[in-house]
This record gives sequence, C-alpha cells and structure tokens, in this order.
Amino acid sequence: MQRQVSLTPTSGWKAGGMATASRPTDHTGRPTGVLVLLREPVYRSYWLANFFYFLVFGAQRFAFVLFVLELTDRAGLGGLVGFALGIPAFFITVPAGVWADRLDRRRMVMSSCLAGAAMMAIVAALTLTGLINAPVALVAALAIGFVTASVQPPLTAIVQMIVPPDRLVSGIVLRTMGQNLAQFVGAVAGGVTIATLDFGGAFAVQSALYLVAFVCLLGVRLPARSAPPAVRPRMRDAAREGARFVFSRPALRALVVSSIMTGLFQLGPIFVLVPEIARTRLEVGAGLNSLLLGFTSIGMLLMSTFLATRHGLGRKGYWFLLNLLVAGPAMVVMGASGWYPLTALALFVWGLNGGVHINMNQALIQMNTPNEMMGRVMSIYMLSIAGLIPLGSLLSGVTAEVIGADGALILAGVVFGVYAVWAFVTQRELRELD
Repeated sequence: MQRQVSLTPTSGWKAGGMATASRPTDHTGRPTGVLVLLREPVYRSYWLANFFYFLVFGAQRFAFVLFVLELTDRAGLGGLVGFALGIPAFFITVPAGVWADRLDRRRMVMSSCLAGAAMMAIVAALTLTGLINAPVALVAALAIGFVTASVQPPLTAIVQMIVPPDRLVSGIVLRTMGQNLAQFVGAVAGGVTIATLDFGGAFAVQSALYLVAFVCLLGVRLPARSAPPAVRPRMRDAAREGARFVFSRPALRALVVSSIMTGLFQLGPIFVLVPEIARTRLEVGAGLNSLLLGFTSIGMLLMSTFLATRHGLGRKGYWFLLNLLVAGPAMVVMGASGWYPLTALALFVWGLNGGVHINMNQALIQMNTPNEMMGRVMSIYMLSIAGLIPLGSLLSGVTAEVIGADGALILAGVVFGVYAVWAFVTQRELRELD
C-alpha cells in the first residue's frame, strides 16, 4: 500500500502563528507536558472559543429534544428534532468547507456565533412569552442546525494553522478534550438550567454562551495564508476536487465510511433514544437524564487525556479499527438495561470508545491532508458524521414508534457491530495507516 503521508499537511502553519513565550523544554528544546499548548495565547483563545461553542452544542441537543418530548410526549417527534438539528449539514457543510479554504476561517466562525446568539435569544423570548409550540421549536432547531453546520469545517481547520507540525496530534487531542468536557458540562448544565430556570431561561443562557465564544475568538490571530490563485475554480469544481482527494485514497475513504456508520447507527440513535429511555423506562427527571449523556463525555475526556500522554503512538489505523468493535455491544447493553447505573456504565464505556474514534479519525485525516485542502476535506468528514446524524435520528425515532426506544437502540448496536467486524477484517489500508 502506498501511504498518503507525503503531502506536507501542516504547511499552513508558520512561525509566528503562535506566541513564543518561555515554556519548559526537554533536552531537544521542544515544549513538554500534555497541556503545554494552552500556554500559547493564540491556541488558548481558540481552545476556549471551541469549549464554549461545544458547551452550547451539548446543552442544545439535550434541551431541544427534551423540550419537544415534554410538549408532545411522542418519541417519534424527538427523532424529528434530531433530524431538524442535523439535516442542514447536507446543504451547508460542503459549501462551508470550500469557503473555509477561501475566506478567513476565524471570521466565519465569529459570524456564525453571532447568528446563533440571535437565534437562541429569539427562542428564549418565544418560550418565556408562551408563544412557542412543537412546530416552532422544530423550525428553531432547523435554524440552529444551519449555524452548527457552518461552524464545524472552519473551526476544525483552524487547528492546523496555529499548531506547529510536531504538535498537531496534541493540538487535535487537546481540542477534543475541551470539546468532550464542554459537552459533558453542557448536557448537565442543560438539565440543571431547565430544572432551575425552565426552558426559556435555559435557552437564554445558551444565547449568552455563543457571545462568550465570540469574545474568545477575538484573541485568535491566524498566520497569513498564501495568495489565492488569480482564477478560482467554481465552488462545484472545488468541492469535487476535495471529494476526489478523499475518495481516491483507500485509507481516507475508509475513515469517511466509518464516520457515516457512526452518524447513522451510533450518534443519531443515542442522542434521541437515550433521553427517551431515561424518561420512560428508567423514570428519571431532567437532571439525571442529562447526566446520562454526561457520562459519555466523561469517558471521551478521560480517553482523550490518556491519548494526549501517549507521545508517538504508533499503529493508529489498527487501534482505530480495533476500537470500533466496542461500540455495538455497549449500545446493546444501553438498550437492554433497566437499571440506571448499568446504563450509565455502558454510556461511559461508549464514551471511552468515542474518545479513540474522534481523536484517531481526525488525526489520521489531518496528518494526511495539505492545508490548502483542509477546509474541503474536513467538510466531507463533518458531513459524513454530523450530516448523517439527522437521518440516524429520524430512522431511530420511526423505529422507536414501532418496537420501542430500547429495541431501536439494540437494533442500531447490532447493525454497527456487524459493520465493525467487517471493517476490521477487510480494511487493510486503514489498518496499516500511521
């Protein structure tokens, strides 16, 4: 197999992209410590912006689903909310990736944060005045979905621009650690704010958090990029170029397929079905309900922390594929369990699994992608996972109407488990990627 590692993927980083403040070094002069990148002002500002954005993201996914479930008492409509939150990715993620390779990535994210703050303020006002209902909530979820889809490609592609080549994996892992921590805190905070401030107050808090992310981005200074070509290809042609880059490389193609299966049969079902199972089968309130998804984020955070300490980890593709085998059985346990601690344990294990998946997937993709293609490649990655979450949510919601939420989750776990075994046996190029 010919490895796709000769593309100088980190060519977008330049000296001066990060501050050169004094910091501990080893005998080679390189910085040491897992959290050393957070000492750099630019990366720290980026990390905080990423943290607060995903804090809102974690709270929103829980709050919107629970809000509609409380309004309608229909599991199928919970799936429809998940669909509304994610379906915009089909329409905006790839164009956002093309724009991220042409425009200022930081300004793109800042503009989306302001749009999100305005939308959530409107939702909060409608809720507090009693003017909102299930259809209006679905429209609001759809609008927020467009904001989320537009943020992801440029936000992810910024990492390569502000982190030196030998620290790229650490930069990705630290970002993921912050993302997982934020989603845990966001899910729990979503339940707590709903319990204390009701849904209207919770939505107002989410609006404010978008503004905090915007302020943090003011401290991010990106290095100058090379001058754009005199004649730019049309957006359609640029998008096709990104797709050809990914799908002509077997290992990258396998990573995208794994993301598709994750969106359809892991994230889509779990985001919708776990709150419903907790509400009806485990019979817990909003606080303990939100804490269940919080256990997932704890697992992801701990695994990301572990990976951040494993300098020079080899055989990344092999460990990525081996890790896929864990997810399906964990989901079957979630669906079959009628005991809160066992369900929490299964979600924690699934979170550990997710920590390996998201870090290894992004690291392998970014290490094998040049900066001038990064926005488009990451948009395909985001589309393959986030873009399929709404379809997975919709399918799981429909299935839950027929066989119940627990049966739908077990079925999704079995399907993903079969795929994981197939991928481990057949995807030799990915297994050998490092």
